[in-house]
Amino acid sequence: MTINHHNPATLYAAHGFSHAVSASGSRLVFIGGQVASDAEHNILAPGDYETQGELAMRNIGHALDAAGTPITDLAQLSVYIVDNTPERQEATLTGLGAAAAELRLRRTAMKVIGVQSLGHPDALVELDGLAVTDASLPA
Repeated sequence: MTINHHNPATLYAAHGFSHAVSASGSRLVFIGGQVASDAEHNILAPGDYETQGELAMRNIGHALDAAGTPITDLAQLSVYIVDNTPERQEATLTGLGAAAAELRLRRTAMKVIGVQSLGHPDALVELDGLAVTDASLPA
C-alpha cells in the first residue's frame, strides 16, 4: 500500500493533516462513525471534548484492527464536533492527536465539521474514515 501526502506551497501550511492524500492499494476499508464508547455502548468522559477525541480515535484503531488493516493505511478522517467552537475544536484535536501519535498514525486528509448533535446525547465527538490497504482480509 502506498500513501502519498500532497501539501502544495500555494496553500497554507497543513498542521496535523495533509491537504491531499493519494493512496493505492487492493482494498478499501470504510470506518463507520466512532464515538467515545465502550463495548456496551456507554459514552465515556461526558462533557470532555479532549478525552472523547482521544477515545474516538482509539476506536478507529480498533475498527481497523478488526478489518485487518494497519492504522497507517488510514487515508481520510472526518471529525464531527457538537456545538463546535475554536476551544472545543482545539481540545478535540489535542485528544485525537495524542491517540494518533501513540498509534503511529500518519497525517491524513481531514475535515472538521460542527454539528448540532450526534446519535447519543452524551457524545460530543464522532470520527469516521477511509483506509486503502493491501492487507489481507482477516480470517
